[in-house]
Amino acid sequence: MVISVVKSVCAALGIAALAGAQTAPRAFFDAYCITCHNQKLKTAGLALDTVDLTHPAANAEILEKVIGKLRAGSMPPPKMPRADAATYSLIATTLEKQIDQATLAHPNPGRISAVHRLNRAEYNNAIRDLFALDVDVKPLLPGDDTADGSFDNFADVLSISTAHLERYMSVARQITRLATGLPPAQPNLERFEIPLHVLQEDRQSEDLPLGSRGGIAVHYNFPVDGEYLIKVKLQRQYQDYLKGMGWAQKLDVRLDGKLLKRFSVGGQGKGRPAVRRMWLGRLRNSSMPPTPAAGASYK
Repeated sequence: MVISVVKSVCAALGIAALAGAQTAPRAFFDAYCITCHNQKLKTAGLALDTVDLTHPAANAEILEKVIGKLRAGSMPPPKMPRADAATYSLIATTLEKQIDQATLAHPNPGRISAVHRLNRAEYNNAIRDLFALDVDVKPLLPGDDTADGSFDNFADVLSISTAHLERYMSVARQITRLATGLPPAQPNLERFEIPLHVLQEDRQSEDLPLGSRGGIAVHYNFPVDGEYLIKVKLQRQYQDYLKGMGWAQKLDVRLDGKLLKRFSVGGQGKGRPAVRRMWLGRLRNSSMPPTPAAGASYK
């Protein structure tokens, strides 16, 4: 019974000491920090004797550095008086709570622009997230400005011009018709091209069949049931000649992986025979043929 009473009294004293220590960061600083970090010495450019611990949010940047040193146990330096690990953790936790409470009471949103326009990629992602439409509207929108020639998601340079607003509104009307299932106001023409510099010597996409070579796979949402005209134009090189026509090749058109039509292209150009020129008429001992006489001609 006596042991129980003693333990209870010790526990009560420990709780009281803990509660008192939680409100004593200033006493900790005075005992272990002010010796070096004061207004006179300013070791490492830090003076803790003038920091107002009753308003931690006003000195949050300094106190965050102090908390980092306390958590690491790197201060005070060796051969200087130090507290035990429990006291380090207690003071660091107390400062963190005070800063967090002050920040929650008076949040600082930072500096923001008056208007933050979505760039093309963000707008495309917003359409996908809101309407579950896998469409690419980036080619339909004007290019985005960049701050330093690299990133195009800085709000400060994403201004809104009349042309931007008109294009975004136009795309919005098209997307809302797709999302609500309304048919297009009129037939539209869309073109999908393979860049001229792309080498089509292997499989170009996971959506294309195994063993295929070249080609393109297009994800397209057909807005309504109807008849759609698909035209395939063979690629030309920079001199406007069709590529790959020297040998026979197979060209497949597929829809959702199902073969619709297979074409044979190339390898059928017979060309023209070489031109043979001969002079019909009287031969002379001359390296050059004479002028044709009447009735003679070149062929």
